[in-house]
Amino acid sequence: MYKKLFCVLAIAIIAAFVPVCSHATGPLDGRVIILDPGHGQGTSPAFAGYIEHVRMLVLAEKMRDILEARGATVLLTRENHIDIPLYVRPVMINKWALEAIRDQRVAQLNEQDCVAALQADIAQLNRSIAILDKILANPQVYAPVYMNTPFDTTRTRVIHPEWRRIFELQNDPLIRYNFMVVSLHSNATGTPVDTSVNGADAFFSTNCNVLNTTYFAGYSHADVTYIFADMLLDGIHNIGIRRREITPFHWMIIRETNVPAVLVENGFHTNAADRGRLQDDNFLARLAVVYADTFEQYFATITPSYHKEPTPIVTSGQYLYLEQTMHLFASTDTATRVCAIAPQAVRVVGTHSPNWVQIATWLGYKWIYLSYK
Repeated sequence: MYKKLFCVLAIAIIAAFVPVCSHATGPLDGRVIILDPGHGQGTSPAFAGYIEHVRMLVLAEKMRDILEARGATVLLTRENHIDIPLYVRPVMINKWALEAIRDQRVAQLNEQDCVAALQADIAQLNRSIAILDKILANPQVYAPVYMNTPFDTTRTRVIHPEWRRIFELQNDPLIRYNFMVVSLHSNATGTPVDTSVNGADAFFSTNCNVLNTTYFAGYSHADVTYIFADMLLDGIHNIGIRRREITPFHWMIIRETNVPAVLVENGFHTNAADRGRLQDDNFLARLAVVYADTFEQYFATITPSYHKEPTPIVTSGQYLYLEQTMHLFASTDTATRVCAIAPQAVRVVGTHSPNWVQIATWLGYKWIYLSYK
């Protein structure tokens, strides 16, 4: 009736109903990859003839072509040189993620008898999407209301309740195992410029970063994001830009969303060797292949490997993949049936016996009865 999943790497791949559909088929079918070519005209660092926003858009375009050919849906926060303000880009990412979850819930309306609960879930998603639309319509007014911008260096700001709800909605298997955001940058040393510093870095949000914890300590996807960053820096190192560090940090593009996201500095444009590579279209084509290969390796790594024979030992914190629609109960009494839950990954929060398992659902904690036949 079910197959056991492990908390960190064993996962469920839920059908991805995404905001933009790719018509290609390939190893990245069902994956949604959001590319953020950082900066834009008027805000972009430049050095010795190198302009960051120009080269990172070239890289993003090359990545998009390869990724779409492999079946992924690719979304860009910027498709030309016009600057998209930094506080707008996380809003775009959050909206794409919530729209994908909403589309999945709408599709599930035809799969189970729990229509009222699903409709309530869809209504909440619509309310959160409306807030994101309000910010996009007037970002200068509403971004500071809902988001930690300007960044509170005193570490006293608490996340807005509506923004927290958006983050909580994104703690969803569809997002965790099918989405990845990559913000593309090149690095520079401070003043005075140290041209000897070189290499690629990656940054991601975690709950252990002291600059984040007061604001929000519920980031859900740091573990899988680290896996991606680790693979990526190795791949970049192999084509000529050395690996540096993976660092928890509070950059806005990764702080203001709870979608798996990494910010990558693809080398130092203040270093002649790194800059020469980033100015070379042939090198960027090779780098785009590294990214595409990393996405394939990453998603393959976090794809579940199921046991053919289930074990009756289930513990709190594990994930179960329900292979068929199952009844939900308010208690361990079959007379308390609530509704049903469609095939999906669920988190175990308690057990009563080898058969009765309490899981987290959109209705709160409910019980399911597992059969080992």
